[in-house]
Amino acid sequence: MKIYVGIAGLGPSHRARLNSTLVGHEVIHGDELAGLERRPAAVAAAEVVFANVPPAWLAAAPGLRWVQLDSAGVDAYLGLNTNRPGAPVVLTNLRNFYGEAVAEAALAGILAWYRQLPRLLAAQSESRWIKTEVEPDIGRLHGASVIILGAGAIGGAIAPLLRAFGCDVRFFARHSPVATWHTLADLDAALPAADLVISTLPHSPETVGLLDGARLARLKPTALLVNVGRGSTLDEVALVRALEAGRLAGAVLDVTAVEPLPVSSALWRHPRVLLTQHTGGRFPGETDAKITRFLENFARFSRGEVLPAAVDLSRGY
Repeated sequence: MKIYVGIAGLGPSHRARLNSTLVGHEVIHGDELAGLERRPAAVAAAEVVFANVPPAWLAAAPGLRWVQLDSAGVDAYLGLNTNRPGAPVVLTNLRNFYGEAVAEAALAGILAWYRQLPRLLAAQSESRWIKTEVEPDIGRLHGASVIILGAGAIGGAIAPLLRAFGCDVRFFARHSPVATWHTLADLDAALPAADLVISTLPHSPETVGLLDGARLARLKPTALLVNVGRGSTLDEVALVRALEAGRLAGAVLDVTAVEPLPVSSALWRHPRVLLTQHTGGRFPGETDAKITRFLENFARFSRGEVLPAAVDLSRGY
């Protein structure tokens, strides 16, 4: 079987592990090919791809059977089986892979914002004592009323961390049995009482623009908004307007609609916005963990078993 591997961050030990485990198969490492122009042809000849390669390369691979993405996001690959002859390609992503790391990042951002750490760190770099200036703006996480949008791996990992602070944590999710609210009408009714709203939602037709101006207006002026899901769920223009009008206290954003965030974006300069630049999923040993996920799935694939984290292309996740 021809297997194309093109994930970022591979070192010699990673390649050796893949090669030794996949002995008997032809493993092609994209970063070892002489010249970038050879990579599309290598993908076109593959039956299995372990990488986020341009979708056009996959469309030109007639014998392709399975793609393991190097990400949780799948937006660019939803048309993978459109007009494709023969059996559809199985697409798997890294669902449930980043939950703990993103939960830690969310908690770090929340605490940093409540404790005014960005302002204190900026003052430290300038040797300015701002104790009396910053103290009135320090918030409190203990006892907060929290709504988590999405009840997947990330939301499930964030909830116990916040409950350790005595927070009342509830979920909004359309189908999850652990959610308190399942409809947008339910969510709209709940938003005014929330101190903290955390979006972990994926990108899908149902989630694009879900946090629009009207929904942000339902939040109380002291509320904090956190987005560690997908940037497409939040109307960033409406967010800035709400912050400027004093209708929302602040925002912690690990994701934005466009990445890298354009220099012209007001989010860069807004004093009530903390940007963590989509670093929430990073953790030590991440590449080894990805390889483990792929090899476990490859064993299942070889036995003809159903693969976990298979993407439903019709639903977008």
